Amino acid sequence: MKGLLSALRFSLVVALIVPLIVSFSGCSKKEEPQQGKVEQNQEGKSTATTENLKLAYSSEVKHASWYEAFAKQAQKENLAEVAVMFRALSQSEKVHAENMANFLKAKGMEPVTPTVEAPPAGKTKQYLKSALSSEGVETESMYPAFAQKAVLENDSVAAQMFRQTLEADARHGRLLKRAMEQETNISKLPYMMCPKCGYIIGSDKDEECRVCKAKKETFRKL
Repeated sequence: MKGLLSALRFSLVVALIVPLIVSFSGCSKKEEPQQGKVEQNQEGKSTATTENLKLAYSSEVKHASWYEAFAKQAQKENLAEVAVMFRALSQSEKVHAENMANFLKAKGMEPVTPTVEAPPAGKTKQYLKSALSSEGVETESMYPAFAQKAVLENDSVAAQMFRQTLEADARHGRLLKRAMEQETNISKLPYMMCPKCGYIIGSDKDEECRVCKAKKETFRKL
């Protein structure tokens, strides 16, 4: 079991650690933005931020696929509410991937959809642990670094996207932790999602998205 859990964590986390090299390379010196930065941000021109967007896009696509697989396993184990939660997380990740793909296209770049392999066979409890670990890497390391780099490159739109994705993923982490703590007794939540930023709302009392302020009328029931 320990070997399987290690494999799951490695598969999910390695795709998140490697992108940080792109973000931190060249960041040791905190320089003021220069004239050359503007030229690099022209349509079709690659920057560290657009490369980070490509990497984040690939990561979100993988998470969306794996969470669907995790949901099927939870369903097999008669953990219906855990399955519902994983499907909600998958839908959220799809929104993130779509947002990043559209942003790249607007910059004249075509996102490359990665080939996603099936996750190693395992039980729901193992999947919960590996997913929580992966979300932690995103929220504590990857997206903060990506947002910082975008600010340095004067790309405020990308910086905001990274921050909003971070907030949505932090919500994923809280839901995963809750599922782990409650195990088979997980209580039912009225899952809704903001279609703009992918934030998952667990209460029908929220009048707007806590991240991007989209109105309740736009929420998608999951």
